[in-house]
Formats: sequence, structure tokens, C-alpha cells
Amino acid sequence: MAAQLGSKPGFAQKLARPFVNSWRFLQDVRHELQRVIWPSHEDTWTFTVVVLVTILIVGLWIGTLDYIFAKLIALLHLYR
Repeated sequence: MAAQLGSKPGFAQKLARPFVNSWRFLQDVRHELQRVIWPSHEDTWTFTVVVLVTILIVGLWIGTLDYIFAKLIALLHLYR
């Protein structure tokens, strides 16, 4: 019975070493980040330009639709 109690960490053991799981988690995170293949400087700039151009195009499209619908509503006198 004593072997069974010693196999599982008890409340006192958890209090004695509270940061074991946190430390193990941070070690795993560091190990995984070492395995990551980071994009090159040129790739980062290319992706940034693609995102900005996409945002510009979508913004212009939504702005144009908003302008058209606002004029349509004004012509139909739906709001007074």
C-alpha cells in the first residue's frame, strides 16, 4: 500500500515543487521553436506587401459598395 501512495505525487509534493510543470512546458516550447523553419527577410517583406495590397483592395471594394448603397438609399428616400 505504501508503494501505491508513493507512485502518485501527493499534495505535499506538488506544494514542494510548484513550477515543475511550468518549467517542463517552457523547455518543450524552446525545443519546438528550435525546430521551426523561419521565413527569410525577403519572404517576410513579400508576405507583408501581399497582405497590405489585399487589405487595400478589399477596403476599396467595401468602400465603393458602401458609397453605392448610401446613394441608392438616399435616392429612394428610405431614411428621412
